[in-house]
Amino acid sequence: MTNSIAILKKLIFAALPLSIIHLLLFQLPQFKGKEISFYYSIPTLYFVFFILSLVVLITVTKISDKNFDNTGMVFMIATSIKMVIAFFLVRPVLHLQDNKIEKINFFAVFIIFLLIETIIVAKILNKK
Repeated sequence: MTNSIAILKKLIFAALPLSIIHLLLFQLPQFKGKEISFYYSIPTLYFVFFILSLVVLITVTKISDKNFDNTGMVFMIATSIKMVIAFFLVRPVLHLQDNKIEKINFFAVFIIFLLIETIIVAKILNKK
């Protein structure tokens, strides 16, 4: 349980400042009002990817504690499942007209959480 709480703290510590910066970015004059027409709001994207990343990281942590040799493979499988979910989430965005900023926004959030996950899992793998 303590590992799950530690993972949650790390994820919050990494994602919260980035989400605030992302929201502030859309307050700049050239982007102001663009997020109103988004299919998924910025907080919704961060919430969905936060939950998905949390599930991936907790799963990897539990597997690491039980059978360390399978940690990397479980991370790859869990990340692949997350990518499939992200694909189904992005499909409506891809079909909208004039949504270049929204596409970039979606993939930026996806990549942010993928980097956070990768860094945390790399630390887990380097411990043993």
